[in-house]
Amino acid sequence: MAEPRKRSMRWGLLTLLFLAIALASILTSNAQGRYTALTFIGLIVGFGAAGYCTWRGLKGGISWLPR
Repeated sequence: MAEPRKRSMRWGLLTLLFLAIALASILTSNAQGRYTALTFIGLIVGFGAAGYCTWRGLKGGISWLPR
């Protein structure tokens, strides 16, 4: 009997999750009228992780990117 296929990471969904974190940080800082350390860290983590997830998703699914 064949082993079940390993489910691949869903990089697109992770990207959307981290972009939602960045959006929440932007909306929170806008409501407060200023940036705090927590909203700034949320913004950096959200955009940084979204970029990483996008890169990994493209790297794993398209063969023309360097591995």
